[in-house]
Amino acid sequence: MRFPSLLAAFAAFFLAACGGDKPSAVDTVYTETQLEGTVDKTVAQMSVEGMMCEIGCVAKVRKELLEVPGVASATIDFEKDRALNVATVEYDAEVVDAEALVAKVTAIGDGMYPVHRMEVTRYGQVDVRP
Repeated sequence: MRFPSLLAAFAAFFLAACGGDKPSAVDTVYTETQLEGTVDKTVAQMSVEGMMCEIGCVAKVRKELLEVPGVASATIDFEKDRALNVATVEYDAEVVDAEALVAKVTAIGDGMYPVHRMEVTRYGQVDVRP
């Protein structure tokens, strides 16, 4: 079976082409906001360093996020020369937490994509009991 090995080599090529120098490890800053809304949902915006191309880097980060149980969608606002690009992830906070999403991204390529900020917004009924 030659197809799987060619596919693996192709994927490795694109990841290597995107990487360049590996960014330094960073401490992720977490923030959380609760907003009233009619639909319960949780949306995170992750500031990700190290993505240099859409075909390899952006596609890999998006694919890895979509494989996490509880993630409903993942989009990435990418510009080639921008130091930090933003991944927006809608997910079920009862299935996965923000720290697990950051861990998933930072594990790609042994730290190739550090996450600087993780801003979580929870939409839904706001509890205003005294």
